[in-house]
Amino acid sequence: MKKETTMKKLLLTAAIIALTGLNQPAFAHGDEDHGSQPHETTAESTIPTTTAQDSLTSIQTGMDTVASQIEAGQLDLTHAEIEKIDAAAKALKTSATVTDDKKARLESSINQFVAQLGKLHVVADAKDAEKSKAEFKKAQGALKLVESNLK
Repeated sequence: MKKETTMKKLLLTAAIIALTGLNQPAFAHGDEDHGSQPHETTAESTIPTTTAQDSLTSIQTGMDTVASQIEAGQLDLTHAEIEKIDAAAKALKTSATVTDDKKARLESSINQFVAQLGKLHVVADAKDAEKSKAEFKKAQGALKLVESNLK
C-alpha cells in the first residue's frame, strides 16, 4: 500500500514537471521584421573584430551605448546594439589569448555574459524599462567578470 502511494506521488510529480515545461513561453520576436538572415549572422557581419582588445573595446562601447539608450527610454534602439555586443563577445572567445588554466574560466564568464545579454534583450524588446535597468546592471557585472579573466 505504501509503495503504491509513493508511486502515485512520483507519477504526479513527473506529470506536473512535464506539463510545466509545455506552458513556458517561447521568447521569439513575434511580429518584428529581422530580414532574411538570423540574428547572429547579421550582428557578426557588422562587427569585424580581429583581436581580443578590439572585441573588448566593441563590447565596452556597445554597453555604454545601451546604458544611454536605457536611461533615455529608447528601448527599441537597444535591440541592434545588444546583437553587436553579443557578436563581439562571441568573437572574444576565439580571439583571446590566455593561458590554458585561465581559458576555461574566461569561456565560462563570456557564456554568462552572453546569457545575461539574452535576458536583457528579452526585457528590452518587451519595452520593460525597470527590468531592463536591472538586467543591464547584471550584464555589467558579468562583463566585469570577463574583464578580470582577461588579465
